[in-house]
Amino acid sequence: MQQQMPAPPDRTTVMAMIVRRLGWRLPGDSGIVPLYNLTVSQATQLQGVSTAEERLELLSAFVQEAQEMPTDGPTPPCPVTDLQRFQATLDRLWTAVRWENKNKETLWRLVVDGIPMPGNTHLSRVPIKPCECGSYGADTDQPCSPRLHHFWECPIAKAVREQIDRHLPLPTSATIEGCMTRQQLWLVQAPPGCEQAPWDVIALAALSSMEYGRHCLRAATREHRPQRPSTHGRQQQQPTHTAEQGPRQRAITDFFNRSGGFPPEEEEDANTHPIISTTQSTMDTPTQTAASPLDRARARTVADFWARLHSFAALGIPHYGWDQVGPQHPILAIVGTQMRCAVPVDITDHGAARTEQGL
Repeated sequence: MQQQMPAPPDRTTVMAMIVRRLGWRLPGDSGIVPLYNLTVSQATQLQGVSTAEERLELLSAFVQEAQEMPTDGPTPPCPVTDLQRFQATLDRLWTAVRWENKNKETLWRLVVDGIPMPGNTHLSRVPIKPCECGSYGADTDQPCSPRLHHFWECPIAKAVREQIDRHLPLPTSATIEGCMTRQQLWLVQAPPGCEQAPWDVIALAALSSMEYGRHCLRAATREHRPQRPSTHGRQQQQPTHTAEQGPRQRAITDFFNRSGGFPPEEEEDANTHPIISTTQSTMDTPTQTAASPLDRARARTVADFWARLHSFAALGIPHYGWDQVGPQHPILAIVGTQMRCAVPVDITDHGAARTEQGL
């Protein structure tokens, strides 16, 4: 007698059997997450796989550039330990440094090459034009990247570097340009003579001020162009910022005053800079209207750098990480129950020297 074959399952039953066996393999995990057990966190992790890989590549390129690896030939892969160390540094800066996030944003974006600088062709709607300092972008063959120029080699960046170098103790008397390296600044690795906790703040302030100075140079160059006469036949007067003067207030305020004040678009933000009191009578030269745009931008950049450090010092001594910082620290010192910040030193290159002489 012929045995009757069972009827095939319907479509609903077949789909239920297949779906129960579907799932995803999470990155770094050999197991499979079934479809019905997938959580929102796991789904987000799956969607970010490509982004995480791209971010790791950008992070590796940044570390290599900070370590001054040659770019004219094949570049060896960045050691995993260097990447892990810098990733831990970023985590510490974001969570442990109690400071406004606006002071950390420049480094965060610099790591992924996400700052819209002239020459960054991978960013949309970024004009390709030379730097206003006149030493970068004049031809198509550039010896360095936009990131390297604007945050290390540009005169604006060098003005901030000079301030740090002239305060830090030099290793030998033969050292002229100071002991800070690009790796120490970009990767936030404390140089000799400076504890890590204050260096975190100094490096963040330096990079943020370099970005601020880049905009200052562009604004100063725009101001320097001949103005069009108004409808009444008179040139429009640019508003200037006059900081409150006191008998002991000199160092930072004079940087702004002798550089011609703030550009018009910075008027509103000018009041956010703290008033600094110091007994050092430096840079008492009155406002020089003949200073070049580069000189004025450099002075504003240096003033912004020190204003950031003084604003951090005004917050008081942090609870963690500053136990080893004493009164002898060259920039951010702990004296008793207060944090004291050093004062600026004169800008020493040709443009600043000319301004100091009143020429």
